[in-house]
Amino acid sequence: MDRVELARFKRPDMTSAGLPRIDVFMHRNYDNPNSRRRIDVGPGRPKLAVGEIGKIAFDDVAGRLRGRASTRDAAGKLRRLEALGASEDEVEKKLRRRASQLALKPGELSSASTLSELLAVWFDEIVMTRPIREQTVRMYQTKLNRLTDFYGAIPIQELRPHRMQAVVNDLSRKVTKAEYNVLMSILRQAFRYAVRAEIVAHSPMDALDRVRHEDADNVALTIEQVQIFRREFNNYFLEGERRSNRRQAQLVVDIILGVGGLRISEALAIRVGDVDFVRCTVSVNGTLVYIPGQALVRQSKLKSKGQERVVQLAPDGMGMRALRAAYESLSPDQRGADMPLVRRVSTAGTKAAWINPSIISAHFDAVTKRPSVVAALADTGLTAEQLTPHTLRRSVATVVSRASGDDAASALLGHSDSRTTRRSYIARKVKTVDAAGLDELFSFDEAPRT
Repeated sequence: MDRVELARFKRPDMTSAGLPRIDVFMHRNYDNPNSRRRIDVGPGRPKLAVGEIGKIAFDDVAGRLRGRASTRDAAGKLRRLEALGASEDEVEKKLRRRASQLALKPGELSSASTLSELLAVWFDEIVMTRPIREQTVRMYQTKLNRLTDFYGAIPIQELRPHRMQAVVNDLSRKVTKAEYNVLMSILRQAFRYAVRAEIVAHSPMDALDRVRHEDADNVALTIEQVQIFRREFNNYFLEGERRSNRRQAQLVVDIILGVGGLRISEALAIRVGDVDFVRCTVSVNGTLVYIPGQALVRQSKLKSKGQERVVQLAPDGMGMRALRAAYESLSPDQRGADMPLVRRVSTAGTKAAWINPSIISAHFDAVTKRPSVVAALADTGLTAEQLTPHTLRRSVATVVSRASGDDAASALLGHSDSRTTRRSYIARKVKTVDAAGLDELFSFDEAPRT
């Protein structure tokens, strides 16, 4: 057996680069003095800590910068991360935030961090960890971009109640009341997160005075205006080319009105199997969702929970006539229960079955600009820009409310609370006051002048 000597060679403790020197051991075989083999027995590369990221590798993907790195999650497992951004700094921040999520530790923020940084960490650690729909995620992203564009550079430490009041006062002047309420909700949630993360001691949102908005009147059409609009839509269809979606747009208008003030995405999501042509009922149980860059899909949910409903229709009413016309326009192979009732007419080679709401809106806008419609709207001070598919929904709510009360209008529209219907959908009714008796009460006989 070969005799092996293990000889240790001492070297300086530090390298020229200032790093610890790894001891090197040599095996020498006495039977073969010229044989040497180097073996490093030092500690080697340190293990990646939980929540930290390793070296980032950058490359370009479709014109954007992509970064890849490794991290260890809370269980100690090695995980690969990937992020896209406009710069190396942006990519690195995203990778570090995702590593923090896997390690179950809060993002690294301080009172010197800006509002945009707080919103970004709150979005990654709270919003993105919830089971929410993709369109809701995109809504949050849009609103965060708004807040970042307006106030993102302000450090968190400067957003004490007095400064925060100035911010929300300014915000109320820049956006609508509805958007203001959404943005305020986001700010409250973000600062609650900041309190939990011990970045601030108290949320500045808790000490603010309420900002009051002047309530805008709900826009609704009179019965006469609706009739003129429908008549002009029929003329628009008859004047159009044979192969287009004008007829589909006309049917959708009648379905929105006749089935009880549907949202345009609800009307387009009605499937063949949702309509009972014998009992004259239609089940409202889905909506169409369009996300830029993705295919149009039907979602088996409405805007809010509890809005699913079955609407009873008159056999010869406008709603049933439109639903039957849509069904009769389908070929036998297009009448499956899960197929769209109002099917897109394929133009320019497009084979999609569901109709994008933007197609209906384009035809809708064309009709609102017709002279007779403009003149009819002007009688009540409205403009063509105020006539949208949602205006038809408000018109239905207003007519039903005045005939049968707010609760009936709320049930028809699918609202769980009639206050929502009254606040956002029912047009203000102008009161008529009889002053004929005042003359008798306050008049007196004047002495004739000479």
